[in-house]
Amino acid sequence: MNEQEEFYIDSLIAKYIVGEISSQEEKQLMDWCALSDQNQKVLDDELLIFQKANLGSDQSFDAELAWKKIQPKIQKTKKGKVIAFPVWKVAAGFILICAMAFLIYQQLNQPEKFEFLSENQVETQILPDQTSISLNRGSEVNVEYNEKKKTGLIKLSGESLISIPEDKKVNWQVQVDQLLIEDIGTVFNVNAYPENPIVEVTVIEGEVRMYLNSQEGININLLAGEKGTFDKSTGVFSKAEAESNVAAYSSRSFSYFNDDLASIIDQLSEVYQRPIRLEGAIGNCRLTVDFENEELDTILGIIAETLNLEIKTSGNEIVLSGESCN
Repeated sequence: MNEQEEFYIDSLIAKYIVGEISSQEEKQLMDWCALSDQNQKVLDDELLIFQKANLGSDQSFDAELAWKKIQPKIQKTKKGKVIAFPVWKVAAGFILICAMAFLIYQQLNQPEKFEFLSENQVETQILPDQTSISLNRGSEVNVEYNEKKKTGLIKLSGESLISIPEDKKVNWQVQVDQLLIEDIGTVFNVNAYPENPIVEVTVIEGEVRMYLNSQEGININLLAGEKGTFDKSTGVFSKAEAESNVAAYSSRSFSYFNDDLASIIDQLSEVYQRPIRLEGAIGNCRLTVDFENEELDTILGIIAETLNLEIKTSGNEIVLSGESCN
């Protein structure tokens, strides 16, 4: 094997080690390994060296600086005589080292990518840093997670409850088109279905910041118990008191204080995906009660007993009926 062929094989080995080799190149490398035990040993040895290497992700690789350091050593002067080394061979080997180092550095700094989709039911996913993402129905997220750079990006379409550990390992952002929501250590809910003209961010714990990627200085900070809205058409931010039960689709925890029965039933029907109908003038009945991850039948039973209502079923539909409340 001549020197050019040797250099080509070395480049294939470098690509193979860092996972950047094409299927055609991999076949060429495997065919070369099959020619002799010595060829296979070369590949095995290079793999072993790579596995034992400790290349820090925080170190940047400067090929130009490295070349300046090694270039004076290519030719040496001794007692007035110039000893010429095969410069192209040294340079080729050096380029190979640079290529391998760059490929390894690039590989180790690539973010992990995840895609989660929720169609007909609520889905909860746990990311490597224990961040929890609960997706409401008809929602989708694309996640880029880089623990080494301590960055994370969640691109959201739909609605999601996001819970980030207090001892967070990365700095998270949620992106909805040009709108960015920056975590400052928190649990928050984002409602951003594409068909809705308004994006809503409700903070349950901690603090977040909402801002536009294209406009510096325009932002609002939200604390626990606050809701921020962004109007897609006007680009206007606003802030209000958070609505209760905004994350009930995920937690199935409800807290009602003097709420009317009609709105309570609408929410229960949406969360549990079961049609519920009221018969009679009972929609204005008021109720103060808390439910913590109960079954729908249990919740309706408590409501019926409290308001003296009757429960019937008609196919998949549940019907509540009774006398109007004074």
